Amino acid sequence: MPDLQPFENRSADHLRLVLESGQIGIWELELQSGLAVRNGTHDEIFGYDQPLASWSYGQFLDHVVDADRARVDDLQKTAVEESREWSFECQIRTFRGDIRWIRAAGCPLKDAEARIVKLIGHVIDITDSKESQARLRLITSELNHRVRNMLSMIKSLVRMSARGATDISQFARSLEGRVGALARTHQLLIAHSPDSMKPSAILKAELSAFRGYEGRFDIAVSDEAALSASASQGLSLIFHELVTNAVRYGALSVESGRVEVRIARSDGAVEVSWKECGGPAVSPDRTEGFGSVLIARALAADGTSELNFAPSGVECHIVLDVA
Repeated sequence: MPDLQPFENRSADHLRLVLESGQIGIWELELQSGLAVRNGTHDEIFGYDQPLASWSYGQFLDHVVDADRARVDDLQKTAVEESREWSFECQIRTFRGDIRWIRAAGCPLKDAEARIVKLIGHVIDITDSKESQARLRLITSELNHRVRNMLSMIKSLVRMSARGATDISQFARSLEGRVGALARTHQLLIAHSPDSMKPSAILKAELSAFRGYEGRFDIAVSDEAALSASASQGLSLIFHELVTNAVRYGALSVESGRVEVRIARSDGAVEVSWKECGGPAVSPDRTEGFGSVLIARALAADGTSELNFAPSGVECHIVLDVA
């Protein structure tokens, strides 16, 4: 190739650089004896700290995991019979006992009588790439699941908000606030930090939408745990309804009112206690509105929530299931 002519005198140096920087193992297999010569990187890929004195096709097959061995061997035989490239991916068990992924390719070499006498090729470790692909598939699957759940929840919010609204502006305000609560929780979920999915973090995120009221909360956490995505979304909606109602009608609607929140962990669950005090007296004859219905249903199978309109202030006891 004309473009390679300037490198002909240094071709061995360039090849060595490519092999070392790319961590590429190369091999040359003699078909009659089954013995192969190879570089040091080849043996390192198969888990050997020092190059072995000899290497055979049988040794290679012994490293290939049981589930892949017959397929790889059949591909090699077909490549020789049809005089074409031998290319495959498979898992191997290294000398150290680790399971790794490799990608290998080889091509036949013929003698003066056009008989295939050797295969030459290369092998690389692709374990990191395979693990990245698996993580990407997992993340994509989780994202699809979360988006479906989010859309279902928004659909329910639209339907239920419309049912309780008296005019378009009220409907828009209530829906915007509830969807905003979901959006704030989504930001916590994509942070990929277990701490961001704990009840205290979800509450603080919700309070960030109610500037000026954070100092009127007494929050005590004795122990807590990270929640699932669906439980986090449900809890954010509950907190949004509780804070909204407290600001409009409850303890936070007057200067003297405060809210106590206690978070503690029990066997297989995290309990959240919400208690308002110092606000207007609560009427025992309150009718159940959409907010109350949402609080009761938001957690679905992830826990329970019980709302109590005590005369001294609204109380809510939330139990969240955790693994």
